[in-house]
Amino acid sequence: MNKKQVSKKEKKEKRKTGIARLLEIAGTKKWWLFGSMFLGVIATIAQFVPFICVYLIIEELAKHATNLSAIDRDYVFLLGFVSLAAIGTYGILQYTSSMLSHIAAFNILYEIRVKFAEKLSWISMGFFTKEASGKIKKVMSEDVERIEGFVAHHIPDLTSAFIFPILLVCYFFYVDWRLALAAIAVLPVAIFFQASYSSPKIKKKYKEFNNTLEKMNATVVEYVRGMPVVKIFNQSVDAYAKLEHDINTYRDYALGITKEYSKVYPFFLTILSSSLLLIVPVATILLIQSPSYESFVPTVFLFFILGGGGMYFPMFKLMWVSGFLMQVNDGVARIDDILINNPSIPEPENPRMPRDASVEFKNLTFSYDTNPVLNNISFIAKPNEVTALVGPSGAGKTTIGLLCARFWDIQEGEVMVGGVNIRNMRTEDLMDYVSFVFQDGFMFFDTIEENIRMGKKNAKKQDVLDAAKAAQCHEFIEKLPNGYDTLIGEGGTYLSGGEQQRVALARVILKNSPIVVLDEATAYADPENEGKILASFAELTKGKTVIVIAHRLSTITNADRILVIDKGTIVEQGKHNELVSNNGLYKKMWDIYTQSRSWTINVKGGND
Repeated sequence: MNKKQVSKKEKKEKRKTGIARLLEIAGTKKWWLFGSMFLGVIATIAQFVPFICVYLIIEELAKHATNLSAIDRDYVFLLGFVSLAAIGTYGILQYTSSMLSHIAAFNILYEIRVKFAEKLSWISMGFFTKEASGKIKKVMSEDVERIEGFVAHHIPDLTSAFIFPILLVCYFFYVDWRLALAAIAVLPVAIFFQASYSSPKIKKKYKEFNNTLEKMNATVVEYVRGMPVVKIFNQSVDAYAKLEHDINTYRDYALGITKEYSKVYPFFLTILSSSLLLIVPVATILLIQSPSYESFVPTVFLFFILGGGGMYFPMFKLMWVSGFLMQVNDGVARIDDILINNPSIPEPENPRMPRDASVEFKNLTFSYDTNPVLNNISFIAKPNEVTALVGPSGAGKTTIGLLCARFWDIQEGEVMVGGVNIRNMRTEDLMDYVSFVFQDGFMFFDTIEENIRMGKKNAKKQDVLDAAKAAQCHEFIEKLPNGYDTLIGEGGTYLSGGEQQRVALARVILKNSPIVVLDEATAYADPENEGKILASFAELTKGKTVIVIAHRLSTITNADRILVIDKGTIVEQGKHNELVSNNGLYKKMWDIYTQSRSWTINVKGGND
C-alpha cells in the first residue's frame, strides 16, 4: 500500500475499538485468528467430553451398586477410552490453536510495527517536535507487545472461557434443572462485579496511568541522554528530583488502580467460589424428596459437586482477559492516535517530475506554531552552483534547508524543484532528488558499511569504499578493529564528531542526489578533520545544486551566492567580496569571525 492510498483510507476510516479494531489491524491475518478460535471451540468440546463420560460411568455404577457383577464392563471401558481419546484430542487441538494464534500474533506484530515505522516516515516533522520520544517508544514497544500477548495467549483462553461454561450449564440442565439453577444462581452477581472492572472510572484511571507511564519513560530518556550536561553543571539532585517526581506519580496512579480493583475483586472472588454454597442445600432438599438414595447421590449430586467448581474456573480466565483487554484497547487507541489522528503529508493526484535540479523559494512564509519563522523568502539555487545561507542563530537557515525536502508543509508561497512545486512531487521522488548532511550525523547501531549504505541500499561494496574514500573517512575506518564491519552508533564503537560527519558525507556521496543540503557539516570538526571534510566537498558538489548552511564563514567565501538571513527574511545577498564591501550584517559577522580566529588566552607570569 503506497502513501497515497493510505492517506485516502485515513480520511474514510471510521474509528473502531476493541476486538473489532484489532481484527481490522490484523487484516488478512484475521483468518489465522478465526482458525485458532474455531479449533479452540472444538478443543473445548473435546475437553468437555470426559465430564460426560465420568457422569455416565457413575450412572452405570450407581444402577448396579447392589449387584456389581451386572455392571457392563465393556461399556465402562469404552467410556474410559473415549475420555482418554478426548483428552488427547483436546491437547492436539489446543496446541494447534495456540500455534495459529501465535503465528497470527507475530504477523500482526510485524505488520503494526511496519505500518508504524512507515507512518512515522510520512508524518510532518512537527509531530516529532511535539511528541516526546519516550511516548513514541512506549507505543511502538510496550503497547504493540501487549497486542501480541493478547492475540497469542488470551484469544484461545477467551474462546475456552466462553464455550466451556455454556456447555457445562447446558448439560447441568439436561441432568437436573433445579440443581442447574442453584449452580448458576451466583453467576449474575459475579458478572456484575466483574463488569465493574470496565467502569468509566476505572477506564479513566487506567488512561491516566498510561499517561504517567509515558511521561516517566520520556523523563528517563531525557535524564540518560542529558547525563553529561547534568554532571557538568552539577544538577544531579534537581534532575533526579524531576525523575523522582514522575516515578512517584506513576507509582501513585498504579496504587490508585490497585485500590479501585481491591474494592470489587474480593467480592468477585468470594461469590465465584461460593457455588457449592447453594448446590449443597438444594441437593439436600432434593435428596430428602428423592425416592432413591442410590440414584441421586452417586450420580446427580456428585456430578454437580465436581462440575460446579469446574464451571467457574473459566470465569477467572475471563476476569484476567477482561483486564488485559482494557489494556489492549487503550494501547490500540494510542496506536491509532498516531496512525490515524496524525495525517500524512498529502501526496499529489498527478505527480510531476522536475526538469532539472534547481531549487526556488517563491514568497515563502512559514511558522511552526503561531510565530512566523520565515517571512516572504524568495531566491533561486541553481545547478552547478553553491548557495550559502548565513545569519545569526535562530534566523531560519536550517528551516529553509528542511523545507527543501518538505519536512513540513508551508503556509504561504511555494518551494519549486526543477520548476515543479514539491507538493506536486511524490515523496519518494523528492527524497531521491535531495540529500542532507545534518549538524548531528546520526549513526545507527549497525556496521559502518551499512551506515554508509543507507545512501543507496543496493550499492556494491566497491561503491561504498569509493564513497568513503571521497569523504576522507576510508583511512580511519581501515584502522578500526573490524574495519567496515565495525559496529557504531549507540552501543557500538564511539566515533568523534568529525568522523561521524565524514561517514554522513559518505552516505550522501553514495546516494549521488542532484541537490545537496549541508547544514553546518563542519560543526564538530577539529582543524585537521575540517580540512578533510572540506576536501570531500569538492567531490560531493560536482555538478550538483548545493545549499550550504554555515556558521564558519571561511567555508563559504568561494560560494557562488551568499544569502544573509536575519529574523526570517533575506536582508542581503551576493558574493563574499560584494557583501564585505557593503558594510551590512554580513560585514559585521565577518569582522567578528576574523577577530575570533585571532583570539588567544594570555597567561601572565610572575607577581602582580
